Amino acid sequence: MSIYNYNQPGVIDEITFKKTANGAVRAYLHARDGTDAATIQTIQQALREADFECVPYTLGDKPTLEIRNFKKEMRLLKTLGEEEWIKGAPSIKLEKEDQISWWDRFRKRTLQASGLTYVVGDLGFFTYGKREKDPLVVAGAISYFLGTLSLLFYGRNDQSDLQVRDLAKDIEHFVNDQKITLPQDSALHDLTKDKKQSLLEALNDFGRRYPSEIFNTVTALAGVFVATAAYKNKVRFKPKIGMDAKAIREMRQEGWMDLGLGVTTTISGLLATLVKEKIPDPDDPPAKGFAWIWEKIREHPLAISGGGYMVATMCHAGSTWKAYREAKRVGDVERLSSVPGRAVFVAMAFLSEFLLAISSKGHGQGVVSDTSVDDSAVAIAAELILKQPKNVQDNLIQYMGKFLGQPDVLAAGDEDTTQKLRRQVEAMRNNPWAQTTATKNEPHAIATATPKPETPTWQAKLAAKEAAQPQLSA
Repeated sequence: MSIYNYNQPGVIDEITFKKTANGAVRAYLHARDGTDAATIQTIQQALREADFECVPYTLGDKPTLEIRNFKKEMRLLKTLGEEEWIKGAPSIKLEKEDQISWWDRFRKRTLQASGLTYVVGDLGFFTYGKREKDPLVVAGAISYFLGTLSLLFYGRNDQSDLQVRDLAKDIEHFVNDQKITLPQDSALHDLTKDKKQSLLEALNDFGRRYPSEIFNTVTALAGVFVATAAYKNKVRFKPKIGMDAKAIREMRQEGWMDLGLGVTTTISGLLATLVKEKIPDPDDPPAKGFAWIWEKIREHPLAISGGGYMVATMCHAGSTWKAYREAKRVGDVERLSSVPGRAVFVAMAFLSEFLLAISSKGHGQGVVSDTSVDDSAVAIAAELILKQPKNVQDNLIQYMGKFLGQPDVLAAGDEDTTQKLRRQVEAMRNNPWAQTTATKNEPHAIATATPKPETPTWQAKLAAKEAAQPQLSA
């Protein structure tokens, strides 16, 4: 954690930067005491127009504005400095919380680390295809490499700003379904607006959201190329003049192993792509039997691809050993020259697949790239509740807390989520970033009967539930 303190009389007197183990950065702005509401509104509007994600948030006991999607600290500081909302050189204090251990960094980046080791193996496989003069194997090597690129560029799973928007949209759907008023001056309203993106920006966001899915899909395609090459050129090959019975048998056995490599790779990649990662709901009873097995698979879907690819690599190791022994027996120098590339691929693949198997997709039901995303979602809901009539806020906290605790939202205990939401609502009452900054003029009442306003769905359900409960006699 890095704290920037500004002593000169700018509007912002303190900025706290926080960084997660996967490299995601967010900031918390604290306004100088006495800053008027109009200035607060101007700052928020300008930051949102710069495409920053802004959420009123209570950090410790300080009322702040949380900022995401600014990529680098200097971009946010430049935006604030150009408008003179910060002035002068800050004093910077580094807290221990900012000292992330190498182990924590590694655990968060095992998916990206697998990409680094895969690069070496992909090069070996490409060399093997070139030596064998097999265009299908070369196509497989290119497919492997394209999948590896997704892990190298996006494997650190820095999806927090995207996930905050996704959770905001979940809350928006809930709000609309329950007929809760959505104020236009809320973070929820801003975060759920459609963003105009270029094709390049949309592709970049897609890569950030689904690095493992891209990798597994393209790797599955590589398996198709490898399996086709094995069947065509080894299992069903036409023996060359001079080949003895042993050479023919060894070639076909090698082909069946390579066919197993390709088929296993394809099935593993497709399964891992299709299975959505899911955190168990702590409010649900423990699963048993097959349901327990399925729950564990959904907790770690990349273990499917990692484990499946390991089986495929064992097939490749066996076929490589057969190719080496047979080429050496008959003195086939050309085939011998392709073996080192295959051996490098096998060795690096085992390491890469282990790293893949212990990795998370970084997204899914209740899955987020870091825990701060959950806190931001609670803050978004808290600000929305704060802007509702005070007489309904307490019941709405209970209702919204249960919604946020659902398996497909935060996958957290209902009671814990409700208490966290309640604390954030109470703390936010004194947060200037969360206050309504403009009051709309209401039309004068008309002296005729007006329709009774429709009861919000959540209130109707709550009233029905209370009415159904047995009443105690006096």
